[in-house]
Amino acid sequence: MNHRKLISLLFCGRIILLIALVINSSSSFSQRREEGRSYKNEDKKTDADKMCSRAWKLWKNDKYLEAENLYYKANELFPLPNGLPVLAAEKMKLGDVKGANKTWDIYRQSLITMPTGLMKASEIANLFEQHYSQRASLNFESGDSRIAVEATINYMELFRGKKPGGSANTLFDNACKVAFFLEDRKSLQTINELAKTMEKNMFNVARRCEFFSGVFLLILDKKYKEAEAWVLDVMKNKGGFNGSGDWAEFTLPYVYLAQEDYEKFENSVQIAKEGRPKLLIGEGFFERTFRNFYGIIDLHKKKYQEAIIKFTGYIERRAFGRRVNQVDQFRYYCYRAEAHEGLGEIDKAKKDYEAALLYSPGFEPAIQGLARLEGKIIAERKTDKTPPQVIITEPESARGVIVEATGNDLMIKGTATDPGGIRSVTINGEKVFSQENGNFWGNVTLKEGINKFIVVATDFSGNAGEKTVEIKQGSSVSVSKPAIEKEGKNYALLIGCQNYDDGNIPSLEDPIPDAVRLKLTLKNNYNFDEDNIFTLFNPEQSDLKKQFLEILEMIQPEDNLVIFYAGHGIWVEKEKKGYWLLTDAKLNDVNTWVPNKTVLDLIGRIPSRHTLLITDACFSGSVFRTRGLNTDMPAPIQQLNAKISRVAITSGNDTEVPDKSVFMKYLIKALAENKDKYLTAQKMFISQILEAVMTETKTEPRYGTLEASGHIGGDFIFTRK
Repeated sequence: MNHRKLISLLFCGRIILLIALVINSSSSFSQRREEGRSYKNEDKKTDADKMCSRAWKLWKNDKYLEAENLYYKANELFPLPNGLPVLAAEKMKLGDVKGANKTWDIYRQSLITMPTGLMKASEIANLFEQHYSQRASLNFESGDSRIAVEATINYMELFRGKKPGGSANTLFDNACKVAFFLEDRKSLQTINELAKTMEKNMFNVARRCEFFSGVFLLILDKKYKEAEAWVLDVMKNKGGFNGSGDWAEFTLPYVYLAQEDYEKFENSVQIAKEGRPKLLIGEGFFERTFRNFYGIIDLHKKKYQEAIIKFTGYIERRAFGRRVNQVDQFRYYCYRAEAHEGLGEIDKAKKDYEAALLYSPGFEPAIQGLARLEGKIIAERKTDKTPPQVIITEPESARGVIVEATGNDLMIKGTATDPGGIRSVTINGEKVFSQENGNFWGNVTLKEGINKFIVVATDFSGNAGEKTVEIKQGSSVSVSKPAIEKEGKNYALLIGCQNYDDGNIPSLEDPIPDAVRLKLTLKNNYNFDEDNIFTLFNPEQSDLKKQFLEILEMIQPEDNLVIFYAGHGIWVEKEKKGYWLLTDAKLNDVNTWVPNKTVLDLIGRIPSRHTLLITDACFSGSVFRTRGLNTDMPAPIQQLNAKISRVAITSGNDTEVPDKSVFMKYLIKALAENKDKYLTAQKMFISQILEAVMTETKTEPRYGTLEASGHIGGDFIFTRK
């Protein structure tokens, strides 16, 4: 080898070595960079996890705003399943359905826009599966059913060409039924198409979903013969999924009900009931299900009273102490209206048709029912010659027709019934408070000796029915029977409006935390069962009316009710009217505000013995349009409890109140630190709230009576455990 060749070989070797070193160095740098990025991601994940742990502790200590902010901060760092999904679930548990779904929206968007490399594709897919499953389940249980169906469809999209996940069983069944009840054909079609793409798992739930959605689609399309043939075939030959024959038996009644073939409907219900033990889904489920089926059968057979009982049970359906989210309850309000109509109870029928439209504004049978009733009402009022029936329930006579009583005044209470409804009730010519259902009450003054009182109820045709009660007043005579024969339950409705849809209305920080603190105080210190405390957070107008409707179905005349509202209030000087602003309010549209009169009307419909309204909002004092504060100290507890009361405590007069509620601080303090067995609302206000709030702020809280809602005396009494 000559000298030049040797130099050339050495040069090439050096070049190759240099290239190898560069490649090795580049590879090492890339590896170190990936390791650094991975370490950085793990670091973010750890920090986010710590934030979520701190947020959870804050939430459990009722520091909701701090907790929420920390959860959002953690999610920006790293979207963890114990972050915003936990926050959304807790919001749903509190009753903040709108807030929960907004939180889930933010979490979902963070998964969609997650930077590349932050998490493995399989991990992201698992998070999406958990997200849709949780969101659908909780919305089916107590939230927005339409959102639940949408989330289920999103969940199903993840399993195209795959075996469905562990949550599929319940989600698919619920989504099919809800879409069917809501006549949401588009969603049913999508569910059906997605189910067809999935592989078979242990119980082949995809095939069952295909069956349910397919049959329901045929029913909505009025292809009844095809639907019947499919169901009967599965009952006979099985359908390729677990329990197919039993599920087909359960589905068949819907086919016959849709075509109003009541003979076959009743037979199919009986077949399904007999097959019940074969289904592994619990006795209680079928007892509740067949209650509404048998109600429909009773209605068709004109057993109207029996039908009303069954429909009422279905509407009021509860499980484990909690109200069940009945997506189809608008149908059963309509069915119950038909039963009332069959009994000639026109006013009750009208209320139920209106209730059906509240839940489903375009429900044609309810619209037709109201139109039909209008014609009946006009015709009946022209020909009605029958006077209302009047029954006196308080005071109750122990012997003869004369009631014995002490004191200078007494409450007279009773019911007036008439198929066409009651227009007014008077006692000795003086108009007294009466409700739509015919309940009435009024206060009378007694003189020594025999007092005669004539109760007159007038219907809308001008017919008058009357009842006379004689009361003997004497200082040494005791009341013959107690006014209240059984102890009532305590209920509470806590309303917090915090986050507003209209950007021109500023959001608030404390309404929901304040409402939760009040809930805990009532539950822990007083005789309020948690099952009887309802929370309504960030509601729209329709939500408020629905909640009052549910309470109306539940509360009995011996029960007591606390209503709390925290949120924005507004006063229109020109109209001299006050309003609540719920979360769907628009600042420039008065039609989206809730007038005080509407609130008082809703309260006036509730048959509770005592109702206390507590409002913490600007211009909340405008709710009073009768008497203000009564500065006399309360009478003995027994006398206060004997009369129906409608009283209110507000955070201010017709003025604005501070954003940070001093009023709530002293209200909670008064209830929490009270040592008395019985505490009246008026005593609490005078001794614990009024002076304290006025000393710390420029606002003047108020206590007063809501006579337009039926107040005639007495007070709300908090009873310690």
